[in-house]
Amino acid sequence: MQLSNPEPSLPQHAARTRRRIRWVSAAAGLLILFVGAFAWGARHAALRPAPAALTYTALLSAMTEGRVDSIAIVPGKQVLGWWAGRATEDPFRVVYSSANVDGLVQRAERAGVSITFRESSGSRLDYLNVAVSVVLVLILAIVVRRHMGGGQGGGSDLGRTTGSDTTFTSVAGNEGAVAELREIVEFLRSPARFDRIGARTPKGLLMFGPPGTGKTLMARAVAGEAGVPFWSISGSEVTGFIVGLGVMRLKSLFKKARKRGGVIFIDELDALGGRRGRNQSHNEDDRTLNQLLIELDGFSPSDGVIVIAATNRAEDLDPALLRPGRFDRSVSVSLPSAIEREAILRLHAAQRKVPLDAGVDLGRLARLMPQSSGADLANLLNEAAIVAARNGTEQVAWSDIESARDRLLLGKERTGFRASDREWRIVAMHEAGHALAGVTCCPEDGLHKVTIQPRGQAMGVAFFSPDSDQHLHSRRYLEGQIVKGLGGRAAEQVVFGPDAITSGARSDLQHVTRIAKEMVYNLGMGDSTGLMIYDNQNGPVSGELHAAMDREVRSIIDGLYARTVALMETHRAALEALGEALLAHETIDGPDAVRLLEQHGLPAAGVAA
Repeated sequence: MQLSNPEPSLPQHAARTRRRIRWVSAAAGLLILFVGAFAWGARHAALRPAPAALTYTALLSAMTEGRVDSIAIVPGKQVLGWWAGRATEDPFRVVYSSANVDGLVQRAERAGVSITFRESSGSRLDYLNVAVSVVLVLILAIVVRRHMGGGQGGGSDLGRTTGSDTTFTSVAGNEGAVAELREIVEFLRSPARFDRIGARTPKGLLMFGPPGTGKTLMARAVAGEAGVPFWSISGSEVTGFIVGLGVMRLKSLFKKARKRGGVIFIDELDALGGRRGRNQSHNEDDRTLNQLLIELDGFSPSDGVIVIAATNRAEDLDPALLRPGRFDRSVSVSLPSAIEREAILRLHAAQRKVPLDAGVDLGRLARLMPQSSGADLANLLNEAAIVAARNGTEQVAWSDIESARDRLLLGKERTGFRASDREWRIVAMHEAGHALAGVTCCPEDGLHKVTIQPRGQAMGVAFFSPDSDQHLHSRRYLEGQIVKGLGGRAAEQVVFGPDAITSGARSDLQHVTRIAKEMVYNLGMGDSTGLMIYDNQNGPVSGELHAAMDREVRSIIDGLYARTVALMETHRAALEALGEALLAHETIDGPDAVRLLEQHGLPAAGVAA
């Protein structure tokens, strides 16, 4: 999890500021120039007196009578004329919109009138058109330049370079990935040691895994440990709408990196290195990828450059990127385990100086947050600190962490929510059914708490927390998850009758259907379909097999639902006792809920801490 974004170095910031000042000054100068020209033209036109207006018929009569000395024709616009004996005075004006002047010329010649032709002179509208055109050109130039600079004001330059002060002491969890990266640090520190024994240092390393697992932070730590520059770019920054722009940017980046050495970090590599040919209407992405492949082949390990890339979708990358000599190594950055989550929580609490109450157990919190990334854990601590500050306390207590966890998982508490007493009773029995089924059929996931406090879209929830991370799931465990998911609907049916079941089980039914389909379609756990699985990569299965798999999924759900209903009927007293307690107290902790169930006939069961 990256804690902060370092600011650009002072020389870079000053150079960027100077470039911006030059551009703004040039644009302002041009704008002032053309606005001044427009104003001068408008003023010059305003100072000249307007000619007297005359109709075309009056002009013809005057020429016939010999009262016109000369005329100046502007085809398609106007005719200017001067009276005989007063040629030095201001002319009169006749609107003449026709481009055909033959008839007028013939009449003037017969009358002995001198004829001249003039071009159309500029008007206020002409000056305005020129000014608007210039402004539009300036705007287009600024947009193109910004696009070419990737929003950084750097022309074809790409990549922000900083001296990273991050080290591996700022990284917690993912020890396997960190060990791989420590070797990269050794390559950067002393490449000659590997050259002496004929070892070729890797050119590139690909880190892949879920979002928020700290890939950027680890890459920055490599540069910080090795004491080399850190060049950071995003795959989406490279390409643009100008043909050849991506190629030019990559050339510039690698040229600068070869001069100074260091780590080039490419985030979102899938945006740049996706499979070629995926975009049939625009092959600029393919040209940019080809240039990246050329650059990876074009530098020597002795240049002291290592390319580290990160992606969440490694399966979408072009195979040419992954061959040896380009991205030589691939490192999986997975979600942290419970022990690693605890270490990440302790690191964030120490670095952010979060004052924790003595009653806060970070180990317990780590177990309560399975499948959470480092970013999720950092956000959890931040939300808990916000809750503590809102409550006016000086330390973050366990209740603050619980409130923050509930908000992140379920959403904000709906304080103004109202429901009838019957609906609250249905919700209480529904959540009690989940708790009873989970404690009985899935003891590995200890009950953490049960609540009917409305949050987000849920009117209640039963939280379960495993004692430790599980990587393999037995059929019994998966069936227990289905029973736990069906406990709410079964409780409604047993307590209120089949006709009174509600829509509250919608998300539960989606969840159990997903598990049952996973068992049959992907894990070969169907009784009638055997070990045959549904694999799209090997082509679609036959319609008969597909129908058989669907029947098997329904058979699993129907059989486990009957088992869940029987469980609720057997322990109805415990079910109703927990439901009534929820109506009275709204939220019940896991250990208290289990004790209440056991007091009303449920066999002894364990609960997670």
